[in-house]
Amino acid sequence: MKWLETVVAGVDFSDCSGAALAQATRLAHGGTVHPVFILDTGFVLEIERAPSSIRAGIREPLIADAKRAWEAFRAKLPAAAALPIHVEVNERVEGTMRYAAKVGAGLVVLGAYGEKKPDVGIGTMASGCVRHAGADVLLVRDTQRAPFRSVLACVDFSETSRRALEKAAAIAAHDKAALHVLHVYHGVTNVFPFFSSVVEAWIQAVGDDEARAKQALEDFVAQVPAASGLKPTLHVTGSAAHGGALIGFAKSSGAELLVLGTRGATNLRERMLGSTAERVLKGASCSILAVKP
Repeated sequence: MKWLETVVAGVDFSDCSGAALAQATRLAHGGTVHPVFILDTGFVLEIERAPSSIRAGIREPLIADAKRAWEAFRAKLPAAAALPIHVEVNERVEGTMRYAAKVGAGLVVLGAYGEKKPDVGIGTMASGCVRHAGADVLLVRDTQRAPFRSVLACVDFSETSRRALEKAAAIAAHDKAALHVLHVYHGVTNVFPFFSSVVEAWIQAVGDDEARAKQALEDFVAQVPAASGLKPTLHVTGSAAHGGALIGFAKSSGAELLVLGTRGATNLRERMLGSTAERVLKGASCSILAVKP
């Protein structure tokens, strides 16, 4: 898989980044894994504001300390035992993304924890990397070191979701995992309860939304050989809140990895994501693979 030939794994010496590194080395299988540790610029600058006797030559000793920490950290991960680490001083998101671009990474793997780890949410550094990365980003829960047993691909019939399905299928095949494919469609919603007769006529006019969504999903999956060859289980559900529906389904189905496409819509804060992806990042409790257009 070409996108796994060069993988960057973000390391901060936490258990969660250990899980991320374990997944990076496991999935790369023959590719090159580049661990990276970013010394946060703000922390370094704070030290450098200290008296000159303290700050003299502070950056090199900090980098040396990080490399010594890496020696102890990688000793716990046999697959990473021979890997060197790259250390630099930068803002964490910018530094990680710059290094990923420098080595031509097809995938960036990061630990995924927010303030309520491991139940909900993604940390600000991880979500920032998803938003700004040119590569796909895999966010790994600290409990997920083993192969994935259940992979959920979320599709909206776009070209990006086709790529997401292909990559979900590749990981499912690699891990011998169950592959589920979910499409959330907009069902007919009666926003004016007193217009029930109008809504009933509308439902009769448009036909069975669920049946049409199922057929569309079957046709879509059939066009992706990697997925159709695995005979995935297909699911459709109607909801006006797509992100919430994806989160709820992932939780109820026990998915360990949720795969979805992102899109660039504006140049604002959410410029690299759609609203559905943003909602999933904030609320999903499983690992997430965000696939870029």
